[in-house]
Amino acid sequence: MRYFFEDCVLDTDRRELRRGADAVPTTPQVLDLLGYLIRSRDRVVSKDDLINAIWNGRIVSDAALTTRLNAVRRAIGDSGVQQRLIKTFPRKGFRFVGAVHDDERCPETAVTSGALAEPANLARAAAEAAVLVPEFSEKVAFKWRSKNWVRHIRGPLKFVGGTLASVAAIGAIAGGLVGYWNVWKTLRTDAVQEARELHGQPIVRPEIAHRLSLIVLPFANLNNDPEQDHLADAITTDLTTDLARAPATFVIGREAARTYKNKSIDLKQLGTDIGTRWAVRGAVKRSGDQVRISVSLTDLQTAHDVWSDRFDGDRTDLAILQKNITVRLLCVAHLQLRQYEEAIEPCSRSLNIGAGLQAYTS
Repeated sequence: MRYFFEDCVLDTDRRELRRGADAVPTTPQVLDLLGYLIRSRDRVVSKDDLINAIWNGRIVSDAALTTRLNAVRRAIGDSGVQQRLIKTFPRKGFRFVGAVHDDERCPETAVTSGALAEPANLARAAAEAAVLVPEFSEKVAFKWRSKNWVRHIRGPLKFVGGTLASVAAIGAIAGGLVGYWNVWKTLRTDAVQEARELHGQPIVRPEIAHRLSLIVLPFANLNNDPEQDHLADAITTDLTTDLARAPATFVIGREAARTYKNKSIDLKQLGTDIGTRWAVRGAVKRSGDQVRISVSLTDLQTAHDVWSDRFDGDRTDLAILQKNITVRLLCVAHLQLRQYEEAIEPCSRSLNIGAGLQAYTS
């Protein structure tokens, strides 16, 4: 089944999403989620509906669900701010509100069917004419026969009547064929002209809202102790979740980010491949109960760090450390994007950078 909406085509049989002439790289869950929303577009689907349909009822956090929905919106050129295609109903759920056409309801079918039906209607009219002409000739012949002076021409009259009926039938059929050809020629000319116009014009894509997009790459374990890997992984996961909860923020899912663990990464190519602007990188070192977390924010367009810092604390205070890291990252990233209104709250909560807010905004 293929679904058409705006400049997008979702082909569920080929597991493919296209925008214009380009295929959109997506994960299987994004395709499943988009397909389910389109098929259920006549109603609002709840989070439980999505979890049961896509994750088979497994426990899924709100952050993971939000991340997948953001990925779906990004793939089809929508956003949480615009909500042109996927609308969020607070405390209710979500619904696909865009206009959709599928293979079974193609509008061209009705036009073509009407054109093809026209010759049949004309042929039916011809047949009726062929019946009416002999009846008329019989009535005339009967009237003349009563006067007893045209009896000798009854045979020729029937011949003339039959000939006229044949001529009428042939004329009707020919008219039907001419009408069919004119309709087909008009349809074909319009289709060719439209194709030429589309081919000569660039595809106009919907404008995507400018927003904060991030990937949290797996944090490194500086203890050289494999048993401490779980600490670095836990910090990476929690930081991903905290950032994903921020409004108007798109964060690559932790499962996708985990594929880059212990790999050499071309940062510019990474930004192109996953379509995000920033990468959060870091390292964790533990000494007894003391933990040091080093964090940097990298602009993937230039592969340069725009901010870096380290955070020290007790292992029992990891939640506080991670919260400080989150607000600091959001503050710096929003300021770099000149999103000053969005930067006010995280910057005011970040003790080290709140005092410098005026310097960024002036």
